Amino acid sequence: MKYGRSLAEFSAELERQANVKQDFLVPADGLRFRSNGHTELVVGDSFPINDVAHGQIAEYAGVPKLFYDKLRAAAEDLTVPIYSEAPGIDYLDEPLFDVMMTRLFQAKGGEGRLVRTLDGNVRAFLSDTYNPDLDNFDVFRMAAMVMTDEGLVPDNVASCEVTDRKMYVKVLSPKLEAVVHPSNIKSGHPYLKEPQVVQAGFVLTNSESGLGALTVQQVVMKLMCTNLWIKDEAYRQRHIGRALQSDDAGAVYRSDTRLADAKARLLKIRDHVREALDETKFRMLVASMQQTTEIPISGSVEKVVDATAGRFGLSQGEKDGVLRNLIEGADLTCWGLTNAITATAQTVPSYDRATELEAIGGRFFTMDPRELASLAKAA
Repeated sequence: MKYGRSLAEFSAELERQANVKQDFLVPADGLRFRSNGHTELVVGDSFPINDVAHGQIAEYAGVPKLFYDKLRAAAEDLTVPIYSEAPGIDYLDEPLFDVMMTRLFQAKGGEGRLVRTLDGNVRAFLSDTYNPDLDNFDVFRMAAMVMTDEGLVPDNVASCEVTDRKMYVKVLSPKLEAVVHPSNIKSGHPYLKEPQVVQAGFVLTNSESGLGALTVQQVVMKLMCTNLWIKDEAYRQRHIGRALQSDDAGAVYRSDTRLADAKARLLKIRDHVREALDETKFRMLVASMQQTTEIPISGSVEKVVDATAGRFGLSQGEKDGVLRNLIEGADLTCWGLTNAITATAQTVPSYDRATELEAIGGRFFTMDPRELASLAKAA
């Protein structure tokens, strides 16, 4: 498991962001682009744009992201003459990127867009039906209340982080503990003869940037080496709601109806967490984990890792890490393979990607055993 911020740092950052973030509801044809060393979106004031929002803007405009990025990078060199109304000036050279994007947005007419900013930067560019009320600070406060109800304490938060993309809270319950026993398959490595203790809990994930629903998923961590798996099944609350309204300056305000709807959605977190902490579901998951120890890697180790990388979209570096961890672990079973994936998750730089790898590892426990056997004998 990859560690993020301390719980104190995490909660302080959520509160800070809640106090400084701003949302604007703006018609698409009222937006302008300005390149001056970097790209800015003009929403009354000018705001630099982060990578997440750039991707959303390109998608909304219907411009391939690769072309969008190349044109943006060449903004100072690729210019076009634009007629000027200023006295004594016929034409001004404007970046082609600015002109193209502004014209594409003008063609969208008055379609409402939610522009989300944080620390003076555009962090998300979304539809006017996006619900901004399921935001990180409120979600985390509700999760803390649920933890208290379930007898969990701050020390049970195993890892937490907030990135440009998402918020993560990973919690373990000491009440949900079991043992995965070594298989009867002889691997030749004496360490693997020892039972491996696992503990379950939940991960709460949320995005204020339109990159996923509010989700609660079951997690299991191997206590000795802190490998963590996220179960594929999730309980979701989508960020879709009523059309937003704003004041004359474009600032979004919260209506009583939206506040009531947000409260009802937040209360559902309690039910989702309780489902993730259900002991019967935990025992079923442990049985699936145990089953992977009985499926040997019978094909070439390199080819099995290649097939795994292709199936789950691993990068070359991630594939190399999985192969190295699998060989070092010397457990040539599907249990060893999924451990190699979650061990690799601990070494990738991005917390977002580490969590994705933990979810990929967890998919081994919901796959049909015949699929796993086929993967394990890739030729």
